[in-house]
Amino acid sequence: NKTTMLEQFQVNTLGAIDFIMALQEKLHDGSKIAVISSRMGSIADNSSGGRYGYRMSKAALNAAAKSLSIDVKDRGIAVAILHPGLVATDMTDHRGIAVNESCQQLIERIAACDLSHSGTFWHASGEVLPW
Repeated sequence: NKTTMLEQFQVNTLGAIDFIMALQEKLHDGSKIAVISSRMGSIADNSSGGRYGYRMSKAALNAAAKSLSIDVKDRGIAVAILHPGLVATDMTDHRGIAVNESCQQLIERIAACDLSHSGTFWHASGEVLPW
């Protein structure tokens, strides 16, 4: 419903971008920004439909993070847009990889992110994801 969709946008998109913007002045040149998105925000990879609010909010987050990567490039700041994988949480009925495994993969992706990868969409496992 519309109320749930607005809540999803508030948390998944606006909350994340507000947080980044609030901290942007504190970042030094050469910093990194990691945005945790979801493969469900990929339009090209949507083969199952449904979950409209979640998908739209993550697609909007991806678009904002891509724009951010362009805006901060002159400062040498790299922006990693990351999908954590199918992680065993309440949202997935505890199907998928362990949280600590996903976190370790995300740490590796963030460490590897530089300006040549900035603004691209990555799976925690290292696969580049389609928009």
